[in-house]
Amino acid sequence: MQGKLVPQDPSDQPASELLKEIEVEKERLIKEGKIKKSKPLPEITSDEIPYDLPESWEWVKLENIVSILGDGIHGTPQYSEKGEFYFINGNNLSDGVIEIKNNTKKVSIEEFNKYKKQLNKNSVLVSINGTIGNIAFYNNEKIILGKSACYFNLLSNINKLYIKKLINSKYFLTYAVNSATGTTIKNVSLKAMREFLVPLPSLAEQYRIVEKINRLMEQCDRLEKLREQSINKQTQLLDAILSNIQ
Repeated sequence: MQGKLVPQDPSDQPASELLKEIEVEKERLIKEGKIKKSKPLPEITSDEIPYDLPESWEWVKLENIVSILGDGIHGTPQYSEKGEFYFINGNNLSDGVIEIKNNTKKVSIEEFNKYKKQLNKNSVLVSINGTIGNIAFYNNEKIILGKSACYFNLLSNINKLYIKKLINSKYFLTYAVNSATGTTIKNVSLKAMREFLVPLPSLAEQYRIVEKINRLMEQCDRLEKLREQSINKQTQLLDAILSNIQ
């Protein structure tokens, strides 16, 4: 995400204007009592910037583009086999989807009401404890979160698929591993998540980047399939040759 994947379009709204709109949205949510005013984060210093971006892009901290960021409960809820709500941790997050497994514990509506979070259509879940970097989008599943799942709600004009590509990148994983604490089980703190530097282009370019990556991944999948077919044909040919020799 260095601004080199797709051509720059001078007609795009610069990210600086996007950030102004995001700030207006945050102020509105604060006035409506939907979110609390957060403490200002330290300014981004030149030493923190990992690489140069196009002029129309901006470096921002993750907290700058979300309305809320938190994690799940630091404890164990009371399970109920007859419950209709699921207790989700980082190992339930997979490639954009929340996976309900056979061994996923259930809880009652009382436990859900006690521990529920402010999740909505813009919520992104990321595993931050143990296995780091699994990601999923919230899609009205009946869930409560454990501490190994971080969640954040993106503000308007941020493409969550762009954020998914970023979280899946080596750039984020390197940052997460370097920021993690713990020896046996690694943990990325919420502070580290809030301060993660996001390379932010215009909304239009966010969509173009996602589309380009998807096309490249499709090409990789096709090449991999052709490679497998070639290996299978070589194996069949070798088997035929060996059978004739015998």
